[in-house]
Amino acid sequence: MILVGCSSTEAESRQIEQSFTDIHNDFWAKNEVTQLVEMEIINGYPDKQFRPSVEVSRGQAANLMAGALKLPEAAYEPIFKDVSSKSSHLKGAMATYKAGIFLGKEDGTFGVGDSLTREQMATVITRAFNLQDTGEEIHFSDENRISESHREGVKILAQHGITTGKEDGSFDPKTPVNRATYVVFLHRAMVKTGMVEEQPSVEFKPAQTFGTYEAIRAERNFAEVPVSENAKTYLRSNQYVQYVGEKTVKHPHATDKVYTYKFGGIPSVAVHVTKRELPNGDYFLFTELKNDQRLPITVDLIQTENGVTRSLLHTYDRYPIKKVTDDTFGFDITTYPTGIFEETSPEGTRSQKMIGKSYQSKALTKTYANGSESHTRELLSEKEAFSGVKLGDSQLSVYRLQSRGYDIVDQWILVSKEPLFSTKQEMDGWMLESAINYKKRNKWYTAQGPYNKMATTIEPMPTSGRGYGRNLLLVKEDRVMAKYLETKERYYESLLYNSYANLDVFRGNATYWETEVTSTYLKGLFGLTAPFVDTRFNEQIALFLYNGGKAFGHSDYNVGLKNYADLLVSQRKKGNITSVGPNAYYIPDYFPSKQNVKTHTSMNHQLGGMNILLLAYKEFKDPVYLETANSIQAALVKDVDKWIRPDGDIWYKVSPDHTFVGRDYTHLTLEDLIHSYEMWSDIDPSKVPVFEKMIRSKAGYMDRNQKGYTTKIKNGLERIGMPELLPAGTEHTDAL
Repeated sequence: MILVGCSSTEAESRQIEQSFTDIHNDFWAKNEVTQLVEMEIINGYPDKQFRPSVEVSRGQAANLMAGALKLPEAAYEPIFKDVSSKSSHLKGAMATYKAGIFLGKEDGTFGVGDSLTREQMATVITRAFNLQDTGEEIHFSDENRISESHREGVKILAQHGITTGKEDGSFDPKTPVNRATYVVFLHRAMVKTGMVEEQPSVEFKPAQTFGTYEAIRAERNFAEVPVSENAKTYLRSNQYVQYVGEKTVKHPHATDKVYTYKFGGIPSVAVHVTKRELPNGDYFLFTELKNDQRLPITVDLIQTENGVTRSLLHTYDRYPIKKVTDDTFGFDITTYPTGIFEETSPEGTRSQKMIGKSYQSKALTKTYANGSESHTRELLSEKEAFSGVKLGDSQLSVYRLQSRGYDIVDQWILVSKEPLFSTKQEMDGWMLESAINYKKRNKWYTAQGPYNKMATTIEPMPTSGRGYGRNLLLVKEDRVMAKYLETKERYYESLLYNSYANLDVFRGNATYWETEVTSTYLKGLFGLTAPFVDTRFNEQIALFLYNGGKAFGHSDYNVGLKNYADLLVSQRKKGNITSVGPNAYYIPDYFPSKQNVKTHTSMNHQLGGMNILLLAYKEFKDPVYLETANSIQAALVKDVDKWIRPDGDIWYKVSPDHTFVGRDYTHLTLEDLIHSYEMWSDIDPSKVPVFEKMIRSKAGYMDRNQKGYTTKIKNGLERIGMPELLPAGTEHTDAL
């Protein structure tokens, strides 16, 4: 025999890093497990667990024995029915069979999947280490239960002190052997025969945990997901995991790699892991568990990283949220992401990842007589998904998705090799802002875009009132754009790239962005159902792509602008206008996809459309854009006194029958009026007076009623030389 263990004359214990989360200082077999792991005879699972109580199969035992004895590799022979040339147990089965250690079963199988019993283990170890009968009398209280073929092995094993049996004097021959017991018996045999020397007892250094990390005792199935060279990524589940395939989807400024896995052998239970690669080297990882069965299932996305000297979690919950219920949206149960997880390398470089929570929901669809559909989600729960543990320089991160059946569970992370924020002050500022404005900041991200609380006037609306959907105003991230232009922080940059991809996914093959959720308010007024073009949404998306594209140097920055401006121009030929006089008209707010109906025109939509036309004129020099903008301005001149309410505020909308009704938005329209004033000042100052009149009236109403102002209003009034009109009240970051 060759001595392969490392000897030590020190009697005291040696302090080392913990290798497995479930092999701790109080574990009875920690020394044996540690030594055989260090010798690479046995290893753990991908999730940094050893699972000592999991039963050992005959196939696993054969593999371990072949490694411990360094048995020569044996060529495949069709000896056993259950061992093919591609079997994971081929090496161990063939090598131990040739060595006379495992002999197979009477039915012609090796029994690779059968549990190894204690009596079988005794025989196998006796053969493997060529242990001889010492002549000592050995008795167990249950020796009559030991199979005749294994009595010799059990006796010899006990003679050599490798087993002493149970405390009650029994051997318990039929009980399956677990991993810890097998390792202990194997280790004792190796020590007894001089293959290794027993090491001093080990003492593990304390492990650092994050969240509510818990080791899972039971066996689990794993499938590796090839998303990163720096971190090993796996799916872990209590169900069988099967790889289905992958595909690549290219967006204008991002690339999606989508990996699909089936679970439990059921086609309608699947996980899609989408890696969204961004131009700056960061990537999003969206994990979606879709379960169309009654089957409860838990899937964990786990990542392991080495070379981590320090780990730190910066949580959002340092900033509590004050929840409020309003008549428009009801109660929103969502909060904010978990936080930023920061890792430091031995060289001192820092990397960060933003971690989202998990969102369990049900997809809802309402189909109309014309074949169109409205899509929403009922949000069932928002949960903390992240937990983790740091073992030495190895970091394990676990992201849990729990399905109860007939639901969808989403979770996301944003991974960067760099700090997402350059300073703690900027990071904390964003977290605080997200807490204050929790209804207006995205947190439930998916590969199809973010989901947010919808107004109470949508359908389908679940009886719980928890109706969520993809709101185009939040798919584009205006506040993030403003923060990026101000700070150039990496986190905002990555969110913007993700927003561009989400807008591309949402639009699909269409030219414009169609709202996918029906408003019962519009349905009641006009019979209008989803899908339809919302002019305000499309205007703001065009501006978002234009401004962001210019900031990033995108060559396609003005494509959305031209497409939307052309759509507005085309409405006159289609007859989809509300005429006020010759060359004076309004364009309706909504263009139905499958219905022939003319809707109202709201002031904020009209100003937004006119401003887009003016921007398109400046960008492309096509007079058709200016001509259409002039027609809208002419209509406003004719109706300006009708638009102004008796209290000085602006009416919300004008109906196709030319009646003015509705309370206007508090801040949004004043922002639009200021922008219109600036646009016309550059192109044709003679058009400005109508906008100044409405600005003074609207601002006066807001001041008298202390409605406050947005940062955009404050800066805009200063730019146009009217700072004295700033309304009294509180400053806000968002108009809506």
